[in-house]
Amino acid sequence: MNASRSERLCQHVVRKSCVRKWLWRREGAVTIFSAMVLSSLLLFMSILIDYARVAALHKITEDAARAGIRSVLSAFDRQLYEQYGLFGRGGTSADTIYSEVVKANVEHSASSAAFSRPIDAKVIHSHTDQAAVLGSHKVFERQVLEEMKYKAPIDFTLELASKLAPMSEAMKESAVTVDLLEQLRKLYDKRQASLNRIFTLQKQAADAMGTSGLKELLPYGELDISIAEDGTAASLSRRYEEYAGWVIVDEQLIAAGKAPKYTQERAEYQSEAITLINELKKLNAKVLPEHIELQSTAKDELEQARLLNEEMRSVESKAKQSPAYSGYDRVSGNQVVGSDLHALSSGEVSELQLIQKTADQLFLPDAWFTEYGAELDDQAQSYTAFQIEASGFTSAFTVLLDQVDRYTTLLHTGLAKMTMQSGHYAGLYVQPGTIIAQRQQELVNEGLEKQRKEQEKQLGSLWKKAGSMLEGFQSIAGSEEQQAIFNQLEERYNRNLQFNTAAAQGSTVEIKRFGDDAHAQAEASAELTNGLFGGVADMLEQARDTVYFGEYVLQRYPFFAPQQLKLMLENGDMAELSQALTFHNQEAEYVIYGFHNRIGNVAAAYGELFSVRMAIRTMEGLTTCRAAGHPLLILSCSLIYGLEKTMEDMLAFANRGSAPLSKYVNVEISYPDYLRLFMLLHGGANKEVVVARMIAVIEQNSGVTLSGVSTAVTGEVRTTAQLWFLPGVMQLLGSYGLLQGRVTNGRYETTQTMGWSY
Repeated sequence: MNASRSERLCQHVVRKSCVRKWLWRREGAVTIFSAMVLSSLLLFMSILIDYARVAALHKITEDAARAGIRSVLSAFDRQLYEQYGLFGRGGTSADTIYSEVVKANVEHSASSAAFSRPIDAKVIHSHTDQAAVLGSHKVFERQVLEEMKYKAPIDFTLELASKLAPMSEAMKESAVTVDLLEQLRKLYDKRQASLNRIFTLQKQAADAMGTSGLKELLPYGELDISIAEDGTAASLSRRYEEYAGWVIVDEQLIAAGKAPKYTQERAEYQSEAITLINELKKLNAKVLPEHIELQSTAKDELEQARLLNEEMRSVESKAKQSPAYSGYDRVSGNQVVGSDLHALSSGEVSELQLIQKTADQLFLPDAWFTEYGAELDDQAQSYTAFQIEASGFTSAFTVLLDQVDRYTTLLHTGLAKMTMQSGHYAGLYVQPGTIIAQRQQELVNEGLEKQRKEQEKQLGSLWKKAGSMLEGFQSIAGSEEQQAIFNQLEERYNRNLQFNTAAAQGSTVEIKRFGDDAHAQAEASAELTNGLFGGVADMLEQARDTVYFGEYVLQRYPFFAPQQLKLMLENGDMAELSQALTFHNQEAEYVIYGFHNRIGNVAAAYGELFSVRMAIRTMEGLTTCRAAGHPLLILSCSLIYGLEKTMEDMLAFANRGSAPLSKYVNVEISYPDYLRLFMLLHGGANKEVVVARMIAVIEQNSGVTLSGVSTAVTGEVRTTAQLWFLPGVMQLLGSYGLLQGRVTNGRYETTQTMGWSY
C-alpha cells in the first residue's frame, strides 16, 4: 500500500516538472500564440462594444422620433375639436416642437445614468412633413365616422324609420294611385278634347248644309208642292205644268204664223228656274268639298282619340311596374324594431287599391270608336246621297226647260227624292239633329264636368293660398353682407373640390320649384316620397355613412328653426324672416342643398317639407274621398284634403316645430327629423360635394383652410455618436449592409423616420 502511494507521488512530481519546463521554454511559440488569441478577442470585444453602442443609438433615436411626433400631434386646434369634434394640428410650429423634443430625448438620454459608459449622441438635423390633411375628403370622412361611431344618436334615425316603415305599403299605393290618376287625367282630358273637336267638326259639317242657304231653296221635308213658297224647288215644280202649257201654246201659235202669247211668262219662269238650278249647283259645289274635308279631319281626330284611349289602358297596365316604387317594398321588407307600435290596418291599403280599379271608368271600349266612326261615315254618305239627288234634279230640270213634257213625273220624282234626302240629313244632323244631340249629350256629361269644375275651382283657390304662403321666400330682398359670405363660402367650396380633384358640375341639388298647379305638385310630392323611402331603405340595408354624416350635420351645424316662419305663414309679415335668413342660421340646409345665396337652401328645405306633408296627407285624402265614386272626382277631392291639411301642418311646424306624421300614425315628427330624411335622399347621390360643403362651412366659421391642417405627420431625425475603437472596421461592416447608418470621420450617423396620425 505504501509502495503504491510512493509511486503516485513520484508521477505527480514528474508531471509538475514537465509543465514548468514547458511554460518557461525560451523558443517564443507560445507567447506568439497567446498574443494572437488575445488580440482577436480584443478585436471582437471592441467591435461588439461599438455595435452595442450603435444599437443603443438606434433605440435612442427611434424613441426620440416617436416622442417627437407624438408631441407634435398633441398640439391640436382646440376650436376644431370643441366645435366640430375634429383633430387637426394647431398651435406651435411642428418643426419647433419636434426639434426640441428630439434634442431633449437624444442628448439627455445619452448621458443618462442608465448607461455605464455614456453615449455622446448628438442631433445633426430634424424636421417634420405633412402626411395627411383634414381637407382631404378621405381623411375628413374617416374622422367624422370615427367621431359619430361612438357618439351618433343613430337611434333617432332608426326610430324615425320605425314610424315610417308601417306606412310604406299605404304610401306606395298612394303614390301609385296619384301617379296613375294624374297620368290618366291628362290623357283623359286630351282624349275628351279630341272627342270634342271631332264633335265640333261633325257639327260644322252639318252646319255647312244648314247655313248654306239650301233651306231657302229646298225647305226640309217639304213634299206638298201645293203649299210651297215661291222661289223654291217645290214651287217651280208645281208651276212647271203651267209653263209646259205656255210653251206648247206658243209653239202652236208660232206654227200658225201668229205671235206667241206667253213669251214674258215663259221668260220669267225660265229665269226663276235657271236661278234655282244655278244656286243649287253653286251651293252643292261649295258644301260638298267642305263636308268631305271636315269629315276626313274628324276621322283622323277619332283615330288620335282612340290611340289616347289605348295609351290610357297601357298606363293602367304598367301602373305598379315602375322601379321608382322599389324603395317602399324594401322598407316594408325589413324588420324594423318598433314598427309594430305604429302599424296601419290593412283597410287603408285595400281602399287605395280599390280606387286604382275605378280607373276603368275612364276608358272607352274599342266598339265605341268603331260605332262613332260608322256614324261619321253614315253622315258623309247621307250628304253624298243628297248631293247625288240634287244633281239629278238640276240635270232633269235643265233638260225639261228646253224639252217640255206635260207629264211632270220625272221632275216630281227627282224633287221628291232630293227633298227626302235633304229632310233625312237635316232631321239627323241639322234640325232637329237627333244624332248630333245624342252625341253631344254623351260627350258633355254635364253632371261630372260640373262637379269637376267646382272642385278644380276650390283646388285652384287653395293652391293660390298655399303658393302665396310658400313663394314668400322669393319676395325677400337680397343682402349684400350675406351674399358676400356666401360668395366666400362658394370660393372655399370650389377650392376644396379642386384640391380633391373632384368636379363641381351639378353640385347643387336639383330642386323642382312648386308646381304650376296642385296636380303638378301632387306628382312632384309622390316623386319625392319615392326617393325618400328609397333613402330610408338604403339606410336600413347598407348606407351607414350617410346616416352618420346626417347626424353629424344636425349635431354640429345650425339649421333654420321653423318657428321663424310663423309671422310669414300667419299674416305674410316678412320682416322677421328676412332678419333670420343668415348663413349661420342655415348651415345644415346649405350642406344638404348647396345653394350659394341666403334664400335657396331654406326655400328648398321647406319646399320639400311641404311636398312630403302633401304626399302623406293626399294618401289620407284618397281614402277619405273614395265615396266620390268617379276617379277624377276622388283625385281632386283628395288633393283638396291634402292641401288643407298640409297648410295646417306648416302652421304647426311654425308654432311648435313639429307636426303629426299622419292621422293613422299619431306621432310627432320634428323639422330636424325631416332634415335627416332629406340627407338620406340627397346625401348619398354625390358624397363628394356634400363633404366639400361641410368643409367649406367649417373653414368659413373657423377661418382655417383645412387643406393646410395636418392630421398625420412624419418626422425625421439624424443623430451621431463617436465610435470608440475601430471606426474603419465598422465602416467595412456598413459597406456590407450590416449597419443601418453610415460611418463618417470616426462617428456613426443614423436616421430615423416616424409617422403618426390622429
